[in-house]
Amino acid sequence: MPEGPPPPRRRYVVAAVGCAGGMVSLDQTVVAVALDPMAHSLGLTTFAMHGVVLVYVLALAAFVPVGGMLARRFGRLTTFRAGTALFAVASGLCALAPPGEAAEPYLVAVRAVQGVGGALMMPVATSVITDVYEEESRGRALAVYAGLAQLFLVLGPIVGAVLTQLLGWRSVFLVNLPVGAACLWMIARARLGNRAGGGSLSVVQPLVVIFSLVVLVLGLYQCGVWGVTDIRTLTALAVGAGALLLAVRLILRSRRPLLDLRLLSVRPYAVAVALTFLVQGPQLIVLVHGTVYLRQAMGLSLLATGTCLLPLVAASAAGTFLSGYLHDRYRSVRVPVLLGLTAAAVGAAAWTAALPSLVYAWQVPAMILTGFGTGLPVPALSAALMRVVPPDKRPDASVLRQSIRQLGGAVGLAAAGAFALAANANADDAAGVITVAATSAAFTVASCVLAVTLPLAAVALPRRARTGGRGSAGPAA
Repeated sequence: MPEGPPPPRRRYVVAAVGCAGGMVSLDQTVVAVALDPMAHSLGLTTFAMHGVVLVYVLALAAFVPVGGMLARRFGRLTTFRAGTALFAVASGLCALAPPGEAAEPYLVAVRAVQGVGGALMMPVATSVITDVYEEESRGRALAVYAGLAQLFLVLGPIVGAVLTQLLGWRSVFLVNLPVGAACLWMIARARLGNRAGGGSLSVVQPLVVIFSLVVLVLGLYQCGVWGVTDIRTLTALAVGAGALLLAVRLILRSRRPLLDLRLLSVRPYAVAVALTFLVQGPQLIVLVHGTVYLRQAMGLSLLATGTCLLPLVAASAAGTFLSGYLHDRYRSVRVPVLLGLTAAAVGAAAWTAALPSLVYAWQVPAMILTGFGTGLPVPALSAALMRVVPPDKRPDASVLRQSIRQLGGAVGLAAAGAFALAANANADDAAGVITVAATSAAFTVASCVLAVTLPLAAVALPRRARTGGRGSAGPAA
């Protein structure tokens, strides 16, 4: 009898997708540390500094469903490889950004491409691990995958600071080239199959979704410059909202929808996705604006800035890992979610109040509370929402969740950026300086979102303890 294909090498699978997820996590922290020296080197305005981060997160949100569609059509292995290569190459191109007037459009365009690469990787990672591991060992494999991503997140501030200080800000982008190459090598060694479903690709649905999200989010961000009541702001928001409604209508009527929006009719799933959306924005706001504050307002060196960020990112990683334990210990999603939101709301408010003092010691307890609180809810919510959908719908549920989660980050960053731009003086905007008042405005957005999300979660989450076995709520990326 002819022999079948060799079994996949599982350790290479986990290492490859873990490093890929780590690249996406690492990018958030190292770029935040490098923003200030990048702005001064290239002559970026404050608007462009925000835009470099915002366009990356927006591309993630807009193209995650496209990544899911391509994985079904061409196979997950092909999509993962393409996303990894695109992310690494675009990251390398970011390091070649020219100074002067060309810097802003160049960086925005290449960062968008980098976000597209990340979006192609994200829908594939967890489904690949789920396929190659049996149920009894799947939880541990997913925990290792999430742990690698969290390790990259925690190391990001120090790695970014050391690289920027020793080799310049361009090196924080170049670091993704060897990591990406290692991911491609490991996924080749993993001997995975590449099952492709075939079928036609939808073009209209992705185009309408991408157009609607870009116009809506950038219109929200631009209102910090134009003003809320400016006709340009109102037009952009109206066009974006109208296009989004059209996209929803097209998706619901399609036999091959880009996103399975009907999953939102399952109330526990819809609640978990909505709360994930609301948490993602504040988490990115405090990371990005907190980093620039330490560097610009407090005047810390690059290495000191990276070190001073550790309480935030380490607490976030701790919350992520503790989430699964609390979920399984109390057999209820309410415990980790409400505990996390309470800590995050209190921490963000306290941190906002401490910003004008410019005293780091007063900010550390608030940073720990904020990081721990924002890290705690998402893994438990992820486990809860995947449990309430049928097994055959879980890949679609994962893609929809990732899309909405990243959209939450983009909307949060856009709203905080608009408030920061409105609070900044024109001269500071032109010089690429974010003042304490502007940082406080951005933090106020995060604090208000968390303060509103807490009572919503208390009302919407199920009160009855769940039934079923343990081990279902390990860390989730």
